[in-house]
Amino acid sequence: MTGHAVPRPGAATLERLLGDPYDPANPYGFHAILAADERGESFRAGGELLDTCGLTAGQPSSQELLEAMRAVFRRAPALAHGRAPAGPYAEAVRVGATTGALDSGLRITLRHLLARRLYGRAAIDIPYLRAVLAGVFADLLLCDSLTTAAARGIDVLPSRRGAHRHAVRDVVPRMVQDAMDRLSIVLGSRFYIRVGETAVFQLLLRESQWWLFGSAAPLAGPEPGCVAEVLSAPYLAELCEPAWLAAAPGRLRREGGRQARAPESVERQLFDELLERYDSGRSFGLAGHRVPDRP
Repeated sequence: MTGHAVPRPGAATLERLLGDPYDPANPYGFHAILAADERGESFRAGGELLDTCGLTAGQPSSQELLEAMRAVFRRAPALAHGRAPAGPYAEAVRVGATTGALDSGLRITLRHLLARRLYGRAAIDIPYLRAVLAGVFADLLLCDSLTTAAARGIDVLPSRRGAHRHAVRDVVPRMVQDAMDRLSIVLGSRFYIRVGETAVFQLLLRESQWWLFGSAAPLAGPEPGCVAEVLSAPYLAELCEPAWLAAAPGRLRREGGRQARAPESVERQLFDELLERYDSGRSFGLAGHRVPDRP
């Protein structure tokens, strides 16, 4: 029928339409995305699907658009080019979408460690590597919390005008970048090899970096000097376990302080939750929605 708008898909529907990114036969998966990148071409099939879906049609709420953009970023941030959000909370959506790329980066690294053996045992059983994954998971949850609150129009620290916005504009991008860098170190030589399941990690890192720090990205103003207050705001604790948010190793203070390592019990809780979500096919963000990725 003509004259009827195509319903805009939510994040769960979009995930289903885009399918399992690890399936080599999936025309919207990592294999196809990398093939287009190797040819120096844009990923047309994915772009056409998003055009058909009407991702930004019908004035979606900032929260709806943020979750949908995260589903796109889990495949390739470049797919969102030309779909920049508009409105008062565009900044939060733009920055918050990159936790989708971090979700995939974390998932790729976890898959790699589950399949690899080091020093005569499964790599995933090495405490240091588990601590890295738990820390990145905590970073992801904190970045998700900050941008989700902003997308909802909530200032988590109204007593310090502009502080929350600064955290979204400047702190979150640096945390996402730092978390991806730590994962790339864990991947080791696999980070540089453009073959196999880990090959797409390099693309996710490059494209999310461009999205966050490229010419189209907003420039942050002077730091208000109250990052610690923002990251400890009560509203964030309502979105996620306070201990998990406090465990984020990306919480480095420009004032010169460095957060101590989280207690082993908290790291263990984070890692167990991470593994449970992976095994049950759920996203690593606050929403924890179903994803089509096969373990």
